[in-house]
Amino acid sequence: MSAVFDVVIPVFSIVLLGYVLARAGIFSATTSEGLTGFMFYVAVPAMLFKTLATTALPTTFPWSYLLAFYGASFLVFGGGIVLSRQHFAWPKRDHGIAAISAGYSNMVMLGFPLVVSAFGERGALPLFILLAFQSTLLFPATTWMIEVYGRARNAKRPGVVVSAGKMLLNPVILSLGLGIGANLLSIEISDTPARILETIGAAAPACALVALGVALAQYEIRGDFQKSIALVLLKNFLHPALVWVGCWIFKVPTLWMQVAILLAAMPTGINAFIYARNYDIRVEVVTKTIVFSTLVSMVTVSILLHIFLN
Repeated sequence: MSAVFDVVIPVFSIVLLGYVLARAGIFSATTSEGLTGFMFYVAVPAMLFKTLATTALPTTFPWSYLLAFYGASFLVFGGGIVLSRQHFAWPKRDHGIAAISAGYSNMVMLGFPLVVSAFGERGALPLFILLAFQSTLLFPATTWMIEVYGRARNAKRPGVVVSAGKMLLNPVILSLGLGIGANLLSIEISDTPARILETIGAAAPACALVALGVALAQYEIRGDFQKSIALVLLKNFLHPALVWVGCWIFKVPTLWMQVAILLAAMPTGINAFIYARNYDIRVEVVTKTIVFSTLVSMVTVSILLHIFLN
């Protein structure tokens, strides 16, 4: 159990630090935006590029690993749609917000530092493979649910080419491709660039955790909790359970299975709130879902790590 505490306590303590500093007025929402921007555009791509450029890649692409994780993710995504339609009685346009709240994990701000702390560099490759595909798969699905499935009949269709271009220029996707390309072409990174990349990348976990704490401090918790609790049950319990089953069916190697289950057990990602705020859809429900999901994950993640590390 001490090994679990060695991983979980420091991670959530840094989240708490960011929360307290924000509540004390020392940090503001712009602080979280700045840290997240640095992490997303600089630190994570630097770590991702260096790791993939220097790590022994699998001889074949792990399609079964992706299917085990994202098959489960889309089942939970669909569960969010059914829940919002059958039980919440939300209009069609709102179904995508329930779906992303149920199926989108906080991989960057919380999953990334937890996996690195628990498994070290061994967990980097399975982590980054899932990280690279989450936004690639779930963002278009959510956008389609809101703008196409839920749009008014006379509304303008979204630009497919523009959306595809933005996806390919995503810093995570771009650094993933460049890192794999450098690896396959046997391009060596000399000592000085390697140290620069390593120094920048090392800042990513702390920035992510402080940014998460500051972001959580911006949310207000009030009103009806039933819808948020229902979404938390899908995200924190059903999602990792389905991933576990998927990894067992596809015989995913133990370490990769553990990384996948841990990432599925992560709380609802901040991007669900960004979608809700951007489209002005169920912001209050999503806010409470993220907060409750993060609190519940402290317990579920501790239990999973106790199982995995022993």
